[in-house]
Amino acid sequence: MAVSVAIRLGAGFVAFAILARALGPQDFGVLMLWFSVSILASCIPNYGLTTYVLREVGANPESAGALINEGVTGKLLLSCIVIAVALLLVGVYADGQALLVVALLVASIADTFSEFLNACIRAKDRFGVETRLATVSSLLHLGLVALAMIFMPSTLMAATAILVSRLCILGLTVVVMGYVGITVRLVSMRRALERLKAAVSYGLDFGLQSLFGQIDSVVLNHFSGPAAVGVHQAGMRIFFGGAQLAPILANVYLPQIAASPKLGGQYGWSMQAIFVVFGALFGVAFALLPRELIVLMFGDGFAGLAALLPLFGLLFFLRFVAAAWGVLLTAGGEQTYRMGAGVLQWIVIAVAAFILVPKWANAGWLMALCIGTAALAVFYFLRAQRHGAKSWAVIGLTAFGALPFAFLVKVG
Repeated sequence: MAVSVAIRLGAGFVAFAILARALGPQDFGVLMLWFSVSILASCIPNYGLTTYVLREVGANPESAGALINEGVTGKLLLSCIVIAVALLLVGVYADGQALLVVALLVASIADTFSEFLNACIRAKDRFGVETRLATVSSLLHLGLVALAMIFMPSTLMAATAILVSRLCILGLTVVVMGYVGITVRLVSMRRALERLKAAVSYGLDFGLQSLFGQIDSVVLNHFSGPAAVGVHQAGMRIFFGGAQLAPILANVYLPQIAASPKLGGQYGWSMQAIFVVFGALFGVAFALLPRELIVLMFGDGFAGLAALLPLFGLLFFLRFVAAAWGVLLTAGGEQTYRMGAGVLQWIVIAVAAFILVPKWANAGWLMALCIGTAALAVFYFLRAQRHGAKSWAVIGLTAFGALPFAFLVKVG
């Protein structure tokens, strides 16, 4: 398991590092701007159904078949709507980059289906199969991106490579599902819509959470242009490389916590401790990356990223602290509260960004994200106390993990 996770994290990061070196800050920024827009659009067909299915299957295992079939049908319906609307708008707003945008959008939607089907495999307790599938998929994506950038380094070729890899991974996932005995059938539109209605709080919460790391591109492009987007998103690639462990851990623990009578029990405490410790270790390592390594990974044009790394590290730690409490709330059926907390988080971020971004640009946006994420962790913590979740041990562990950042982060 550990080797597989390392391969997946490394492959994903190396793929984006290759893109950054091949394209440079400006073109990489353009690619990541539209990639972010496509991910935001794919939040609609994603709808948070992966988390919803894992939580519901953990609480009611006998409902797995119906949940999977209704979820896939609902996702297909939402995907058709999103693609249809995108085709109408892309010619007006993409400004000559229609093929780039459409390729990235279809790739992002295909990725949501792969993620959902992988969750179905996990829901059947086939963790070993899912782990091997994810490892092969990561290496396949890396290979296709590397080949594309060797022979024709351009934003359109990069988007094409991402699209082909996502479609191949989806096809491979469907084959593996048949191998483990999971059959997906389309159901009536009425049943699919009923399931979407039941999961609406999950969809809204997922959309709010997905703004993180994606709306960044839109904001920074507005204030500073594509090159600033490229530098920021290079840092986010390292960030998301480590953050991939969060959904893996959540998906492993969520069914077990949902099935236990008390959220603050053994599974809950173990999950939170792992989240906080990993967040602190990876965050500190992130903050201490030397400038020379950044240049080696991404190229000379990304040297300015080095000054932002301590803020990225702090943000990573705060993100994992909030996620530790967030998983408990999801297991406790508090998705509606999570949605409300997510709205408040983005209000805090917007206010902080309005003050900080004009003065400090990229650093100001990271500071705003840190402030909003810390607020989200507090919102989650306050609600989790109603479910008997342990608090003082986790608070102490969090405070200890935060100490290094008091010396690493410097503003101004």
